[in-house]
Amino acid sequence: MKKHLLVLAITPIALSGALFTSNTAQAHGYISKPESRNYLCRIGENSQCGNIVYEPQSVEGPDRFPETGPADGTLASAGIGAFSQLNAQSVNRWAKRHIKAGANQFSWTFTAQHVTQDWRYFITKKNWNPNAPLTRDQLETKPFCSVDGQLRPPARQVTHVCNVPADRSGYHIVLGVWDVGDTGMSFYNAVDLMIDNGNNSALVWQDVGDVFTSRTLNVGDKVQTRVFSSTGEISSLNTEIDIVSPEQGAAEAWPLLLAKKVNDSQSWLQIGVLGADNKIIPIAGKNEIYAQQAAGISRVEIAFSQAPAPQPYFAVNGVQSRYQLSKTGSIEISFNLDISAAANVDVALNKGYETAAAQSYRVNAGLSTHSLQLNDAKPGHYSFVVNYQTEKGAQGQKMFHLDIVAADHVTPPDPVKPPVTGTYQFVFPEHLAHYVAGTKVFQAKTGKVYQCKPWPNNGYCVQWSKGSNQFEPGVGSAWTMAWTAL
Repeated sequence: MKKHLLVLAITPIALSGALFTSNTAQAHGYISKPESRNYLCRIGENSQCGNIVYEPQSVEGPDRFPETGPADGTLASAGIGAFSQLNAQSVNRWAKRHIKAGANQFSWTFTAQHVTQDWRYFITKKNWNPNAPLTRDQLETKPFCSVDGQLRPPARQVTHVCNVPADRSGYHIVLGVWDVGDTGMSFYNAVDLMIDNGNNSALVWQDVGDVFTSRTLNVGDKVQTRVFSSTGEISSLNTEIDIVSPEQGAAEAWPLLLAKKVNDSQSWLQIGVLGADNKIIPIAGKNEIYAQQAAGISRVEIAFSQAPAPQPYFAVNGVQSRYQLSKTGSIEISFNLDISAAANVDVALNKGYETAAAQSYRVNAGLSTHSLQLNDAKPGHYSFVVNYQTEKGAQGQKMFHLDIVAADHVTPPDPVKPPVTGTYQFVFPEHLAHYVAGTKVFQAKTGKVYQCKPWPNNGYCVQWSKGSNQFEPGVGSAWTMAWTAL
């Protein structure tokens, strides 16, 4: 089948320059399943790739490989200097896709559909050297799969079913070649694969790590394998699991969960117990980590990431915006603390960068009342800070700004009507910080007794100051949210 070239009088040097200019001007195609080396660069699973990340569809070179085509050692880049990083070759340089031998789908995605002569797929030989440049001698001379293009433009996506040779196992490269029918060019895509042919008898395993059962994990924790070669971490081989239930987090359970995920997704790295048949079976409890001897893996570590501690409900009520000094120059800040977990609580009254008073408490879950005394206080602006830390490590903070004013600024209290004896505990707003659900107070302004509502409305009962009295019993605009009239 002859091709009719659109440009005849052009030298190889001129063609090379024109090629890259043409590639950047229009797009072509790439193998999108299993993802080719150049496409994995584009989506970030391969790193340090160079310019190919901008145009994975443009790996175009001379056609009719292997008789002609790109030079040995430049097959993955199709001989394009701007894409030379694709030619780097070692056992752990590139991310790999895992497949079984036999029937597999190879899909192309096209961004400019050329008239097509054919697609051909070449695979590395059984004894190829993954740490040497990719050359014709490393590949079979005949494609294991060919598809006629019938000199027609393809659809935007085309999928071929090809039988990957059953005698291949472990790391291999498939070189996919799309031979264009209306130019003298072809597109070259290297696909890095891990092939599992189901025959483990010839594999040589080496112990590269352990999965111990020394800890129980919590929901939300993560466990990850970190895979290393002699030159550094191979992040493309790392595997992570999330703990989504207490059962999965049990010390004997999560190692099995991790082993199954690794074994299902990889073939040259396995976790479990090595049997007499050379198969590695994952078990509950302690497991060994094995790598194929030719994989270039030196060790595997297990890393843990703890989930953030759950945040409890936390509220502080009763802190006022203005306090007046007593005649002795002291103040007392009373407040209610409501928290849904036992915690250590630290409170501090700060003036600028100086701490004027501080105190620590150990509190149980629920509502509690506390106070902080400051003697020999000075008028001015202060910040009141409440910090907590639970037994599980959760932390939180509340901060209030307040002013302390001199004693001569004290205004006389509102006149109080004679209360009915025995029907209340406090005259509002005396001892405000001690109001809890069920507390009864006498309101002098109305002559009535009011009872603080149950949780969660009880928090409103202590929220009062002369400048903010919306919850004042019988008087405030929203008093019914906090109180019940008796």
